[in-house]
Amino acid sequence: MNGNDRPLIGVITARASQSEQRQLLKGILSKAEELGMDTAVFSNVYNFVEYFADVDVENKIYELVKSERLDGIILASESLIYPDLRKNIYNYFSEMDIPIVIIDAEVEGYTCINSDVKRDFSDIARHLTDVHGFTDIDIITGPDMYETSLLRVAGVKQVMDERGIPFGEGNVIYGNFWINTGEDLAVDYISGKRRIPQAVICANDYMAFGLLDKLFDNDITPPDDITVIGYEHVGERIYHSPVLTTYQRTRSAIGAKAAALIYSEITGAPPQDIDISGYMICGDTCSCGVDKKYLREEFVEVRQIQFYNDMNFCGNFEQQSAACRSLSDYIRTLQEFSYLIRNVSGVYLCLYENWCNRTGKDSIHECTNNEPMICYRIISPEQATSDPKFFIRGQLFPPELPGAGDKKFLFFIPMFSEGKEYGHFILQYTTPDTYDTVMIDWLKIAVNALQVLRMKNDINTLLECSSLSEYHDSATGLYNKRGFENELASTSKALSKQENILLIMVRTGVYSDDSRIDEKNLSVRLDIEISECLKRLAADINGFCGKISDKLYVVAASGEFTEEEADLIVDKLNVIISHSPLYSQERGLDTLFMGSRILSEDSNNDECILTLSEEINTKIKELSEERRHAYYNDYLKVRNSMYSDPGNEWDAQKTCRDFRLSYGHFRATYKDIFGISFHQDLIRSRISMAKYLLLTTSLSLPAIAFKCGYEDDKYFMRQFRQFTGTTPNSYRNSSV
Repeated sequence: MNGNDRPLIGVITARASQSEQRQLLKGILSKAEELGMDTAVFSNVYNFVEYFADVDVENKIYELVKSERLDGIILASESLIYPDLRKNIYNYFSEMDIPIVIIDAEVEGYTCINSDVKRDFSDIARHLTDVHGFTDIDIITGPDMYETSLLRVAGVKQVMDERGIPFGEGNVIYGNFWINTGEDLAVDYISGKRRIPQAVICANDYMAFGLLDKLFDNDITPPDDITVIGYEHVGERIYHSPVLTTYQRTRSAIGAKAAALIYSEITGAPPQDIDISGYMICGDTCSCGVDKKYLREEFVEVRQIQFYNDMNFCGNFEQQSAACRSLSDYIRTLQEFSYLIRNVSGVYLCLYENWCNRTGKDSIHECTNNEPMICYRIISPEQATSDPKFFIRGQLFPPELPGAGDKKFLFFIPMFSEGKEYGHFILQYTTPDTYDTVMIDWLKIAVNALQVLRMKNDINTLLECSSLSEYHDSATGLYNKRGFENELASTSKALSKQENILLIMVRTGVYSDDSRIDEKNLSVRLDIEISECLKRLAADINGFCGKISDKLYVVAASGEFTEEEADLIVDKLNVIISHSPLYSQERGLDTLFMGSRILSEDSNNDECILTLSEEINTKIKELSEERRHAYYNDYLKVRNSMYSDPGNEWDAQKTCRDFRLSYGHFRATYKDIFGISFHQDLIRSRISMAKYLLLTTSLSLPAIAFKCGYEDDKYFMRQFRQFTGTTPNSYRNSSV
């Protein structure tokens, strides 16, 4: 992608649709355009939060920064929330000989830009003392081992000392930069454990939201009873009542300064002096009242997104894309619905040449940037042809494409699904802008449709094999009932005296709403996801598996199995299926049933299969009685949410508020329905997710502990052993 001598700088960020990153990117892109530089922004979509299984695959988009096409790189370090990812990117940097500027971090050997946090909090303190006349002020900040937490306190203390206002350790509360810290402080105020001050300064807006919500629940209302000030002006402010008074870091100015520094290092020009000081944005949590200018800007963005949702454009796109029967159909559908993407002059789909046959193993290994790719035009200048262009991944963009010389604002967004990387989208923006939540929805639909198309191709390939019609299930490739019975009979005849057969039966989708799933065209995908889980386990125990009827699956293997080993294998299979992305999302906890038998050479195989099926039906009937409880469905929603995201901040009171349940009888009713307390079930959900990550990822134990809601990885390992009888490493080493 060349055509002129303008420098091309790479920008590394995460979730570029978020309000803070949008501001930062606006500053970078605008200044780069002013200085005659082009930009290529590399951003993930979910930033590790929504799909655990796809973390490593999603973040392969950042490998593109190793391209020789780049003349410099800007890293928005704070946006990358996990240290392992930042470490990988720093490793990329060590191999590069180009200027690099890092924002919001101090890394030896690189040019770094940090906002003056101490000055910002001095500004906030001066607003409270000089404008409002307050003399009793608390500050809630992050952990005391973080320099940025201490700088926030130092900024406030400096102003208080200058004015002779008492301010000591009793005015400082250390937390974790999240909502629960604000909630805990509110409890201390309400209970009388701490006095209620005139004002509280919060280290970020999320802590302020937690504090305000809890105070409001107890009839303590700002600004009459207390003044609350936030920091960083996050996008969620618009949805919060009352509207928060906050301090806006000038992210756009910080971005502009980073771009100016890169330009200076590339060209040798003297660096520009850019002011990055912030400013107050007033709301209803102080007596200044709402600043309508900023509130209007926030409403405009929300209104645009709501318009698209109300018109159900994405719904139409989803229906038509899922019906595609070929790649050409798919490309035409993307072109038809490309109008949903705003402010772009070019949209290009870049797929690996072998995208349809790529495996999870292909997607995990580090690319050399020499892999062949094919670029399809979705939107481009009028004179562009529709012919696909071949290029090498490290080129970033096919140089011969019409309009390729105008690369002012490029965005590279990963395409991945269920552990497989298919390629990426390239967006060419017409203005210094970035993608929004509408684009994310569009991307999700595009990726899901490509995955469905890939599975259709797989199914067609399977159907071409004549043997499948007689002994195999056409959708999954597993043995059908006849094929499984034949294989089981052959295995039984080959048993030695010491050997037995482990037989596992799996019933899925019980009580699930299949009409809803079919509307979303996910039934085939669910079937294949379950079959992949079964194949994974069967391969580990040197066995085989089948689908003997709708939603009824079996796995068998010969060996010298004990009852304890059988229980462990069944547990692992349960974990893998129940936490698989689609199954956990579309089915839920009470839809999966399993049973196992150890068969000898004298066993009647048909009778054993029938007995297992009857046992599972008995379990289903027992659950049917429990499901008659008046609150079962409401509480099941809570439980499914907790098991899907155990790393969230779960506690009984917050859960009741989120799901609009009465706290008075919540805990007793929860135990009555599920036979386990909410607290114990929360621990169980965290251990279950930990098992899944141990079995399916190579994440470190500290990373797994963090994802599962543990701040202390040593405590996680102790609790894991307490619940499972083994260590996490031992469990992983015996993994399927």
